[in-house]
Amino acid sequence: MFKQLISDSAIYGVGAILIKSIAFFTLPIYTSIFSPEEFGIIEMFSTVGGFLTIFMTMGLDSAQSYYYMDAKNNETYDKKAIITSILQLRIVLGILILGVVVSLSPFIIDFAFKSSLPISYLIMVSTSIFFSNLISQSLEVFRLLYKPWQFIGLSFMQTVFNIGLILYFSYYKDMGIEGYFIGNLLGMTVVMLIGWIATKNYRYWDRLEVKLWKGFLKFGLPLVPAGLMIWVMLFSDRWFIQNFLGSYELGLYAVSAKFAIFIAIAVEVFRKAFFPIAMDMIHKPEGKIFFEKITTFYIVIGSIGVLIITYISPYLIEYLLNESYLESWKSVGLLSLASLAYGFRMISNRGILYVKKTHLLIYIYTIGASLNIVLNMYMVPKFGVEGAAMATAISFIVINIINLIISNIYYRVKQNLLVTIPTIVFTFLFILNYINFI
Repeated sequence: MFKQLISDSAIYGVGAILIKSIAFFTLPIYTSIFSPEEFGIIEMFSTVGGFLTIFMTMGLDSAQSYYYMDAKNNETYDKKAIITSILQLRIVLGILILGVVVSLSPFIIDFAFKSSLPISYLIMVSTSIFFSNLISQSLEVFRLLYKPWQFIGLSFMQTVFNIGLILYFSYYKDMGIEGYFIGNLLGMTVVMLIGWIATKNYRYWDRLEVKLWKGFLKFGLPLVPAGLMIWVMLFSDRWFIQNFLGSYELGLYAVSAKFAIFIAIAVEVFRKAFFPIAMDMIHKPEGKIFFEKITTFYIVIGSIGVLIITYISPYLIEYLLNESYLESWKSVGLLSLASLAYGFRMISNRGILYVKKTHLLIYIYTIGASLNIVLNMYMVPKFGVEGAAMATAISFIVINIINLIISNIYYRVKQNLLVTIPTIVFTFLFILNYINFI
């Protein structure tokens, strides 16, 4: 399985680097089209979209992975029926949530922005999220089948269509923010249809599969509150920045997050290859040795990457962006560390997933989200956007510690604490010193 992990990670890595590079190098174009204030508005709508994604997904991505690998190893279910059933359930849930969003749109706009913005923006964003969720279903099929090239191909199309159409409407048609949302919606629509065509042989199209819905929801629903808490840790900082500091500062923070994408890419690459293998290995005798080695590898290599990105971030931003965005570099290191900690959840919650006690994640992530809100309330007014980034990083480090403690009760794995703890502490202190926080 190590060979499979390395092989798939290499393929996912090439694809992710290509795809994310396209997105990253369009950032100078976006920052020339949109002011920091406009970039802040786009970021806040993306934050709202992330919130809706949780309810449209309902933990069904994790449920599909678990049930599919269980069927593969134990022949308990028809794998094609699992994929079919998940897609149909996602469509039903997505339509229901779109209806709720349309009904509550004036309230949502007021809460998120404290200002008047067109409701049509929210409707376009919500519909784009619905289609994106269905694209994710097709991508997950390729990942479970260990077909990384197909996964990369569809992901590449999604990036190219979205960016191309966004630039067409925002820049060429000079439609500004409205063009951004129109282009994103049309891009998602096209790629969703391509994804369905590409995965047509892996699902049934002539019948309704509802008998597994109860089991999927039983597995996935406990992950929804947990997902909400994760969303709070990832995105509530945007709300605090918007309300305490304004759209301009939020725009700078959004750019910082874009430069933290280098670590996010590495984490995403690893996650795409790791999760199906982990769900496979967790049922095997050699699984504990596998998780022990992966833990040390992830923390050490990941921390080195964070240190490098932190050091070069001011030079990159000065070279690539105009002077309006120069101060955004100060949050890059902390957000990179937060991305690394976010990805480590795949490893730290292994025991909880092993015994299917996913409800425990609700309590763990509630602790993390509560801590995040308290830290944001204190640190954003006092330290600005750097305080928000620190709140996010600390919150994810704390929940990973709790995850590891509880996971070892059900699925004990040795930890190389003499290596991992000093590595994390050194990385955190280096970042704070580099941005003159301490």
